[in-house]
Amino acid sequence: MNLMKTLTLKNLKLNRKRTIVTIVGIILATALLSALVTLVSSFQYSMIEYQKQKEGDFHVKFSGVKMSELSEFKNNRNIESTFETMGMGFAKLDGCKNEDKPYAYVMATDEAGFEKGCFNLIEGRMAKNEDEIVIPRHLRTNGRIDIKVGDEITLDIGKRYDSNTESVIWENIAYEHEAETLTDTVTKRYKVVGIMERPGYGMEDYSAAGYTFVTYSDELAAIDNGTKSEASEADTTLTVYSRYTQKALRNKDAVTADIIGVDEKLFEKSNNSSVEMSAEESDRFLKEMENAKYDIYINRFLISYECVFPIDGTFKALFTVAAVVALIIILTSVYCIKNSFNISITEKIRQYGMLASVGATRRQIKSSVKTEAAMLGVVGIPVGTMSGILASFILVKVVNALSAGWLNFALSFHTSLPALILAVILSIATIYFSATGSARRAAKVTPLEAIRNTKEIKIKSAKLKTPAIIGRIWGIGGVVSYKNIKRNKKKYRTTVTSIVICSVTFIVISYFMSMAFSMVGMSYASVDYNIGINMSCKKDLDIEKLSELLSGIEGAEDYLVGAVYYFDVDKPEYTKEYGEYCGQLYDDSEDVSQEFLITVLNDKSYDKYASDAGIKNAAAGAILVNKGTFDVYNENSLKYVKKEMELYKYKAGDTIECGYNVYDDASSDDNTAEGDTESSTEDNSGYVDEETINNGVRKTLDVTIAGVTDKVPIGYKSYSYATLLFMNQKDFESLWADGKSNELKQRYVSYSAYVVAENADEYQDTFEKETEGNPEYSQISFYVSNLDKQMRDEKSLFTLLGVFAYGLIVVIALIGITNIINTLSTGMELRSREFATLRSIGMTDKQFAGMVRLESVFISVKALVIGVPLGILISYLLCVIMNRMDGAIIYEPPYKAIILCIVVVIMLIYAIMKLSMTKLRHNNIVETIKNENL
Repeated sequence: MNLMKTLTLKNLKLNRKRTIVTIVGIILATALLSALVTLVSSFQYSMIEYQKQKEGDFHVKFSGVKMSELSEFKNNRNIESTFETMGMGFAKLDGCKNEDKPYAYVMATDEAGFEKGCFNLIEGRMAKNEDEIVIPRHLRTNGRIDIKVGDEITLDIGKRYDSNTESVIWENIAYEHEAETLTDTVTKRYKVVGIMERPGYGMEDYSAAGYTFVTYSDELAAIDNGTKSEASEADTTLTVYSRYTQKALRNKDAVTADIIGVDEKLFEKSNNSSVEMSAEESDRFLKEMENAKYDIYINRFLISYECVFPIDGTFKALFTVAAVVALIIILTSVYCIKNSFNISITEKIRQYGMLASVGATRRQIKSSVKTEAAMLGVVGIPVGTMSGILASFILVKVVNALSAGWLNFALSFHTSLPALILAVILSIATIYFSATGSARRAAKVTPLEAIRNTKEIKIKSAKLKTPAIIGRIWGIGGVVSYKNIKRNKKKYRTTVTSIVICSVTFIVISYFMSMAFSMVGMSYASVDYNIGINMSCKKDLDIEKLSELLSGIEGAEDYLVGAVYYFDVDKPEYTKEYGEYCGQLYDDSEDVSQEFLITVLNDKSYDKYASDAGIKNAAAGAILVNKGTFDVYNENSLKYVKKEMELYKYKAGDTIECGYNVYDDASSDDNTAEGDTESSTEDNSGYVDEETINNGVRKTLDVTIAGVTDKVPIGYKSYSYATLLFMNQKDFESLWADGKSNELKQRYVSYSAYVVAENADEYQDTFEKETEGNPEYSQISFYVSNLDKQMRDEKSLFTLLGVFAYGLIVVIALIGITNIINTLSTGMELRSREFATLRSIGMTDKQFAGMVRLESVFISVKALVIGVPLGILISYLLCVIMNRMDGAIIYEPPYKAIILCIVVVIMLIYAIMKLSMTKLRHNNIVETIKNENL
């Protein structure tokens, strides 16, 4: 046995090039697996940190906890840690522009709260005593109150009191306007020491009536330090933010239900979207929640990100992607490394025959091959593991360096020991499976067959006839090449199969990642602007003049002004899929009128939109957005999923009859309040009821379709519930005659503008200065929404996904390219004796080049003819499987990946063959023929 090991080691040293190529394959496979698990671990850790920053480092928030009950949370074995906040009360803010949010809500906490709560400083520092306070950024952007760090403010803090119900109103209840007043006010003076982002919805609800101001609490600090007992302030009410243990997270619903005192099974059912509650259970659950000990808020995303078992939500998709990618890496790597072993065994077959002839058993020959694999693995696996970790570390650092200043958070490098151990185990399995088949094959060969080495070559005279066209085009070199391919099919099949696997892998993984982007985009992407402006006016607005106003303000990177008109279409030409979906919504779907929105854009925005959508003759009519995303019930996953579908059969040149109602003045005044710019016929599904349609004089317009697209201009991503048509002002006015436009504008129009500003805060300030007090805009009411943070959050999410998605595509491409290089270069190297023999009997360099070029053509064409259709088929099957499980998207072949694959394969094969051919020309013919180590 020692003799076989010595011989194996000697062979590895003598065949250094092949040994190095095989070790490189092992290093790359191990590096990819370790990089994959490290990137997944880093991605998970980054998302956890991001969610902590966004919502806070807690799992469940309990409101209305008495100070005397705090010890129950501190001593609960299911709770890892807590931090607390204390509501000090509300104070009226003078000069606040947001009528629905007129208060400051003063909250107190201690060091633990500042550290673990979602208080993200923009400027200054956190409060350190009870006379200091931190204010939110949206006090300025939303409330239009400008308070700076260093200012001193005086607040009359009290309780909100509802005079109708004669009760105190809690912090997250919306403003009741005239029904509420402040009582029991206490005057307090604070120094502003910091400005923070708006706290997450777990701390400040979307509809909350107050802006969250945060000060310091000596009481909470004393309790946390153990210098004060909870019992001394037993009646004080707190909000407790609890972080569960990992064990408790696996049974989080039962733990939470036990704390708030409700039925565990009902609570678990209510939080499980795949389980439907009966009407009786639903009523019973609502009554129990009304009588629950505490109100709760669940930080669901953080729980989803931190819960490994059971895998849930976002990371179920992430781990599924990682598992698929790991499987692809293993299969591709097995084939790549197996090729190296097969080629090695093919060339050493005479040696194995000699060993068998002098007494070596099959078991010893198998052991020799496996020993070779183990020796290569001992070198390749540690180097590969470290290389993968280093590559992940560099990738994270490069992304953070490139995205500094515009990515909303930093990626965190994080390694997981269990994950790395898993990567090493998978690498060992990869090498084992690669060597096993080759070892079995080496052991089966008889000594006589091995020494003659003729098993690889199958000769049948009928198959060796060469087509005449090959000789005419490629000459004698082409004829020899063709016959060689026919004689030695196994080697060429190995090469072609290797390229096919790499091509299929690249096409499938590219489609997989693009599909993941589509599904995430349907779920999350809704904001592509950071300044939204809604406008109302008693008269028609000039959208071109408004466009000049927006573009004239410095910092507008993109903008759009639109006037939306509401129409309905009787029995539109639905596609089969969308018709079935509408049939699920309405029992009488055949008689339903569908709402169509015609949006008139300013000329510049319309021209840009038409160009982006690829509509050449946009002035011929309206552009129809013919794709939408809807919530569809998936019977396989038993829950609603986002599904993208084509809507109608209309094409360019078709005409749509759009209907509208004309009302007399009295009807219009009765039904439309001043400033109400939205039709009463609208609902979120786009359905228009017959009663409303029949109320008034029915009229129609014929709208010609200039083009069909799936793209929407900025600001209209959230309009997926309705059918969208876009026109410019001139073409829209041409639809009308005899001044009929006023019939519609009075009731059915709403105006809005969307801006992508370089600095949203500065743009908002300038816009309000331009419009406030300006007599030109005195009759227009502007409602400005600053969505800068939300836009940055979504941009950060897509950037993060893009980094990891395209990073995976790059590493998969690398392993494929390495596999092709390994297979072709090793094959050319091992055939050097064959080439030297041909040259020794008179083959010229030109004939030799022709032979190699023809082989390149054969290999490329055959591999791509098999690989590309197979990649398309597997990607389609993947789409079908994902749609059955938890998604619904329209299949589109990955054309870019296919074209890139074809180009890279052709160029790569030609380059490798060319380089190998150049190298072989310089070899000494006699020495090459004599060399037995090839």
